[in-house]
Amino acid sequence: MEKDFTYYMPTKIVYGQDKLDELDKYINGRKALLITSTGFIKRGLVDRIKSLTSSIVYVISNIKTHPEFIDLETIYNSVKDIDFEIILAVGGGSVLDASKFISVQNDLREYQFVEDIVKGKIQKKDYNLIPIISIPTTAGTGSEITPWATIWDMIEKKKYSLHLPELFSETAIYDPLLTLSVPKEITIQTGLDTLSHALESIWNKNANEITINYAVKSARLIIQNLVKLSTNLDNIEYRDNIMKACMYAGLAFSNTQTAIAHGMSYYITANKGIPHGIACSFTLPLLIDSVIGKYHFIDDALTNIFGELSSNKLRSILKELSISTEFKDYGISDFELKNLNLSLQNNQRAGNSLVVI
Repeated sequence: MEKDFTYYMPTKIVYGQDKLDELDKYINGRKALLITSTGFIKRGLVDRIKSLTSSIVYVISNIKTHPEFIDLETIYNSVKDIDFEIILAVGGGSVLDASKFISVQNDLREYQFVEDIVKGKIQKKDYNLIPIISIPTTAGTGSEITPWATIWDMIEKKKYSLHLPELFSETAIYDPLLTLSVPKEITIQTGLDTLSHALESIWNKNANEITINYAVKSARLIIQNLVKLSTNLDNIEYRDNIMKACMYAGLAFSNTQTAIAHGMSYYITANKGIPHGIACSFTLPLLIDSVIGKYHFIDDALTNIFGELSSNKLRSILKELSISTEFKDYGISDFELKNLNLSLQNNQRAGNSLVVI
C-alpha cells in the first residue's frame, strides 16, 4: 500500500432517522425531476415526497432492476423537453444508476450522446450534468456516494460503466427508516453487496489508510448485524447498522473502485441471471483464502474484521444465509469457468485486484 495518497468525497452526507423530512431544504427551490420505481408509488413514498416539497415538476416511476440502454432511451427521451434543475433519485441501486445516466446531457439533450460516452465511442467531454440528490432505500449499492453507474446491455450480455469524475451526487440522504420495507431476500443481497464493496476495497491496488479504515468499519457491521437482521427485519437498530455499513463501504470504494469479485460477477449475472449481490459475494471466501499471507495490511484488516485470519467465519455466515460458495450451484460448469476467466482479461475491476486466482 502506497504511503502517499489522495482522497476525494464531494457529496454532502445527511444521515439519520426521518432525515427525508428535510428534503425541501436541500432542493432549495429548484425544479425537481423525481426518479423512482413502481413499488414506491404503491407504498405511498411518492405521495410522501410530494407532501414534503412543491418543487417536483415530473415523476418517472418505471425504473427496472439492472437498467438497460433500451429502457433508458425511452425514459431519457420522455423528459427531454421537461424543464428541471435537479434530480431526486429515490430507490435502490438501479434507480440511482439510471438517474446518473439521465443527469448527463449535451446542449441538445441527445440520448445517443450519453450512450456513446458510456460505450466509449466518443470522448468524455462537452457534457453537462444535472445535480442529483440521492435517497437510497436499500443498504447495499453505495451508488449515492460514488461517481459511476452500471448500465446493462443484455442483448450483448455485457455490463457497461458510466464514469465521470463529477458524477458524485450533490447530496446523499440516508434514512434507515426507508429500508424497513425491504424484503428478506433483497436485504441479504444488498447487505452482501456492501460486504463485497468493503472487502474489495481492501485487497485493492488503490487502497489507502482512509479507505481501509472505512472498509473495516463497514465489514465489521455487516458481519455483526446481517444474520440478525435477516431473522428480525423490523429491527431498526440492525437496519441502521447495515445502512451505516453501506455508507462506510461507499466512502471506501468510491476512491478505490471494486476488484475481482465484481469483475467476475458481471459475467455471472449477465449469463446466469444471478442477482448482483449474490454474484459478487459468493466468491469472497475463495478470495480471502487466496490473499491471506500476501500483504501485511490486508492480513491486519481481515483479522480486525473477522477476529481471525481465515475465511471460516464468512463461510459460516453465508451458510446461515443459505448462500452457497460453490460455482456449480449457480449452474457454472468447468467450461464456463474458462469463459469467466477469459472475461477478466482487460477487465478494469479485475485489474484493481491484489488477489490473483
